[in-house]
Amino acid sequence: MTEVKPVHIISDNPGGGTSADTAFGFDAYAQTLAGLIANRKNETPLVIGIYGPWGSGKTTLMKAIRNCLEGDTFQKSNDFRPCKTVWFQAWKYGDQDEILAALIKVIFEHIKQDESFLKRLNGEIEKVSSSINLHKGVLKLVKDFIGVDMSEFIDAPKYREKLSFYTDFQDFLDRLIWTYTRLRPKFTSSEEPDDAKGAMVVFIDDLDRCPRQRVVKVLETIKLFMDRPGCMFVIGAAEEIVEEALKQTYKDENARKFMDKIVQVTFKLPTIARDDFTGYLEAIHPESSEMLAPFLTQIVATVQANPRRFKRFVNDLSLLGGLHRSKGTGIDDNSLLFWKLIEFEDARMAEEIRTNPAVFSILKTIISDHAFRNEMTGQYEIPPDKLETVREKSLLPFLEQRELIELIANLDLTEEQLRQLIYFNAVAETKEVMLKASISGKTWTSNVTLTVGPALEMVNIEAGEFLLGLKKEPASIDVPYEIDIYPVTNRRFSAFIEANGYSEEGYWSERGKNWYRFETVASPEFWTDNKWNQPDHPVIGVSMYEANAYCNWLTQTLDDGCEYRLPSEEEWERAARGKDGLEYPWGNDFDTERCNTSESGINSTTRVTRYPNGISPDGCYDMAGNAWEWTATQIDDDYVIKGGSWVVGREGARCGLRYRYEPYSRSYFTIGFRCVRIKK
Repeated sequence: MTEVKPVHIISDNPGGGTSADTAFGFDAYAQTLAGLIANRKNETPLVIGIYGPWGSGKTTLMKAIRNCLEGDTFQKSNDFRPCKTVWFQAWKYGDQDEILAALIKVIFEHIKQDESFLKRLNGEIEKVSSSINLHKGVLKLVKDFIGVDMSEFIDAPKYREKLSFYTDFQDFLDRLIWTYTRLRPKFTSSEEPDDAKGAMVVFIDDLDRCPRQRVVKVLETIKLFMDRPGCMFVIGAAEEIVEEALKQTYKDENARKFMDKIVQVTFKLPTIARDDFTGYLEAIHPESSEMLAPFLTQIVATVQANPRRFKRFVNDLSLLGGLHRSKGTGIDDNSLLFWKLIEFEDARMAEEIRTNPAVFSILKTIISDHAFRNEMTGQYEIPPDKLETVREKSLLPFLEQRELIELIANLDLTEEQLRQLIYFNAVAETKEVMLKASISGKTWTSNVTLTVGPALEMVNIEAGEFLLGLKKEPASIDVPYEIDIYPVTNRRFSAFIEANGYSEEGYWSERGKNWYRFETVASPEFWTDNKWNQPDHPVIGVSMYEANAYCNWLTQTLDDGCEYRLPSEEEWERAARGKDGLEYPWGNDFDTERCNTSESGINSTTRVTRYPNGISPDGCYDMAGNAWEWTATQIDDDYVIKGGSWVVGREGARCGLRYRYEPYSRSYFTIGFRCVRIKK
């Protein structure tokens, strides 16, 4: 029976005054900022902005500041003014009035929880009430707030309608702050505020979690307190998010002025040093420190020196280790560590391996054949001239990263272990990694030069003889040409749409013009359907006329001395099967793991980079399955399509098979295209 061991998971609840704070120097930051807040000589109102990205420790630091202010060192010292603290989560509330009302409610709730204050105040409440000439609703509040749920007052529309936040309510607020910070009621209006004797500090946490418009409303609410002595605010947020929110309401210059008027002190959390994570790891997860210590530099770089990401990384690793021990997969902790580093370092590569495990073995082979260890850096790398010989072009972005090469080289797994790793990792996968690996909807950057022109996107096909068709008859290519390595994707086709390709008649043949005028189309058939419009999937639902117009647009837009057009059937087939007339791009035997046909059971198109193990001898992807492709070869009034698709089986995916279709057809959701390029 497998021995069961406990799995230690680190809480993601931000701390305050913990050993982790000491490791990162937060205790020193907290003491300094608390000393600034409690200094009797510093006038109020005062707003301090604590800025840092998600997970950098803003909440932890704010809680540490609060602990300092509430501790004996500050509360019992004559050098510091007494400070009452309030914790407010603004992201829970809506419009400005709600935020202000909610803030008052939170202040009441904190007062109700302060037993020492309530005990002193209870005997004075009638004196306070008789000395304040307020609206009866406020007077009721003054009398009742000690023992009554304040939501009855705050949420009641009749009070909101009758009370002015700028007159009676603010007068009451002044007296409330006075009473709470001075530990006695304010008896007469002649008593002037003295913030040296006490202040109320409101901590506004996670401001950047609010919707952009609400961020502005929270800041405008804070502005209402800017003439209230004794009030101090500590705001925790990602500075760039706050600025962006303000820019949506105010112009850039006014947004900066707005922030400058509100925030008097800015503290930007510094990047945490790698060495500080050593102590942090020992504090939060001592049982992992010995294993992770040799790789800490890479882990810290991978999680971008972010404490929260670091905790999630360690938690993921702990859970995975427990799962694999219980299952008895034989995968050691180092392999799990390397895989988690790959996920955080480049989630897209992890996704490529997950969807097609053969990618891992291809990467291992390339690294084994071409990589060497650089004596200067101590890392593996692949020389540029060797990278040029790699046929699996979709993997080049990964092979250019030394860190990834190192991880893959050290990750030693059998096929079954890799399958188990992928399976269990899906169970323990964090949302952050999933988001990194996901492909966004329709917000793309359309750059023709980057998506079409480079040598990595097209492959050269030499002139010469080859075998053509199902009967493998001799044929020849007379003029060399280049052909797209991948089918044209939705990402690439979007550039044509954004360039008004459908309305520019110079891109269309005469028959094409007649067709699109009659059909009144402005995009592919399934352009708005999320099942078919993913950026890196082949564009489908395009007629032969649209494919031709796209090619003509490339010719005119790039103006590089080349003509872009659809391939002939012969050109397409030569690129798909090589010179020897292979049945499929990879060989003569069908393999479900090398292409997207009906046998795969995916039931939709896939990323054009998914099958590097299914490329042709010349390095072309997706020439079997995924989407049929238009050619320029005509049969009567029809045109030849090639390659099969996700909806047809192995017979339809044979390179030598030809099928004919009407040039105006676009409702069939399996036809796309790729381009060839020839010198004019």
